[in-house]
Amino acid sequence: MAVDGPDARPDGRGRMLRLFLLALVIIGLGPGTFVRAPVSSRSDAAAVTVTPMTERSGVSGELTLTGAWELTSPHGWFGGFSALVAKGSAGLIAGSDRGFLLDLDLPGGTPRAVAGSFRFVGLRAADGDEIIDLESLARDPDTGTLWAGFENANLIARFGAGGAKASRAPPEMAEWSINSGPETMVRLADGRFVVIAEGRGRGGDAYHPSLLFKGDPVEGGTPVTFSLAAPADYDPVDATQLPDGRVLILLRRVEYAIPARFDTAIALADPQTIRAGKPWRAQVIQRLDGGIFADNFEGIAFVPSAEDPARGAIWLIADDNFSLFQRSLLVRFDWNPAAGLLPANEKAPGRPNA
Repeated sequence: MAVDGPDARPDGRGRMLRLFLLALVIIGLGPGTFVRAPVSSRSDAAAVTVTPMTERSGVSGELTLTGAWELTSPHGWFGGFSALVAKGSAGLIAGSDRGFLLDLDLPGGTPRAVAGSFRFVGLRAADGDEIIDLESLARDPDTGTLWAGFENANLIARFGAGGAKASRAPPEMAEWSINSGPETMVRLADGRFVVIAEGRGRGGDAYHPSLLFKGDPVEGGTPVTFSLAAPADYDPVDATQLPDGRVLILLRRVEYAIPARFDTAIALADPQTIRAGKPWRAQVIQRLDGGIFADNFEGIAFVPSAEDPARGAIWLIADDNFSLFQRSLLVRFDWNPAAGLLPANEKAPGRPNA
């Protein structure tokens, strides 16, 4: 009903107000809704609570879900976990898109945050701007060296176990989108690196620009260029290598709503089949949607069993986007090739990036 008199608002101004309010909601999507702002100092210690969850809905596929936990902390910068990598057979390292790392121990397969391990590792560019959007992690199991892929700058940083740092922006990544760059990175057992863009290339909606480096990408060298052929509407967000040499790729689909909704899939691919200029194809083995899997899972890591390295667990971590409607979740699936769920690959070499 129209409002008459001095308080009346012309229809045009009313539409502008509605558009302004809608814009505020969209800004609050990251892609979550109503983002909470950090209030702590980066250097403050983070007390992290790991709470078991009984919910198991939303899983279909080859793998068996064997555990789920929620990670919480009053620390204002806690959350945004967008990468995960194994730390031997008894731990994980999670990375956040605010430039933090968190160590998790796995005593008896149950996660526990390592006290004092929540730390800021963001970089500073030559112009003084901060580089904090950490989206992918890789690790050398022999030296403990970590590599991190940062969006916005489209660079890869290396963190030596002794504290030495180095970084490089590969020219082959220069044209990748600043908001969907090196989201996926995995160090293969033979020392090669696979880096995959979240954004899609010119070959079609399902093709993602990808690079295969012969060695440390921070040291340079010309990589093999190819593309990951992902299922329609899904984007790659992380990867991990299995004991038989094949790679599990975590895929995500976003439904932009209020709040945002996410579907997740896990695909299997063989790095032996990567060819320059050709699509690298992966087979979906697991779909995760609804229930706890309506959250934004962005990290995956295989952790080998100490008793039998051919077996182990596949861990996933969710990015809460600092949203009041999303959570930092950690889930575990069993991996037992002897169960015959998936065909073995005799040609793929090596062991996983533990």
